[in-house]
Amino acid sequence: MDLQLKGRRALVTGSSSGIGEGIARMLAEEGVKVVVHGRNRERAENVAAQIGAVGVATGDLSSDEAAAAVQAEACVALGGNIEILVNNAGGSSTGNTTKAPIEISTQDYISNYHANALASVRLCQLVVSDMTAARFGRIINVSSAVAVQPNNLGADYSSAKAALNNFTVSLAGALRGVGITVNTLSPGIIMVDGLLRFGRQKYGNPNLTIDEVTKRLADDKVFALPPAGRLGTPQDLAIIACTLASPLSGFITGANYRVDGGQVRGLN
Repeated sequence: MDLQLKGRRALVTGSSSGIGEGIARMLAEEGVKVVVHGRNRERAENVAAQIGAVGVATGDLSSDEAAAAVQAEACVALGGNIEILVNNAGGSSTGNTTKAPIEISTQDYISNYHANALASVRLCQLVVSDMTAARFGRIINVSSAVAVQPNNLGADYSSAKAALNNFTVSLAGALRGVGITVNTLSPGIIMVDGLLRFGRQKYGNPNLTIDEVTKRLADDKVFALPPAGRLGTPQDLAIIACTLASPLSGFITGANYRVDGGQVRGLN
């Protein structure tokens, strides 16, 4: 099936590794002009070369000025305005995965809100006017399963992602009839470098493989495998991201697409 993505222009934030890299790679395979984003230029440039991206944009998204610099660099590399924005940059900025909600400092809540909600808000504010003028735009905000099914730990992260879900629906509703869709992509437990680092640290063995880490975490009931019987991969998410980025998906907006192997036991 031709998703009609060839020649479209996309910025994927946080795409120098993990989920973002997987999404950027598949978009590029579909003929999209992709800009890889990260905080480390060398790493971003390596990924860009591997996937055939048109360029990179580097910097954090912790302030309005920093986000504007990333957007400007991306537009130069793309040779035009951003048509597809994948807000993937984020992740827990504090590492409070073992603390109860009341044990987490308010500063840590603020830090995670900046990283996992406001970073996306800033870029949306920067690209929506151009998308509106062009009568086309696709915004995909990468959230998390814990936004709708918190695990009672790391509430600074999960509550920030819940705010992102709310913002997505609100923005989708506000952009009525202008050709822009805004959707959420919610991964469950995904086999990425962050999970590997967590497992190696937990078990004090820097040589554990991702399969060994996954097995030990499951055996120790740190998490249970979802009904799909395996953990997710960045490619699982990339398939849905490409679909949502397509011009053919114009009737899908304000939705939350869970790619979690059945981890979230809910009706939506």
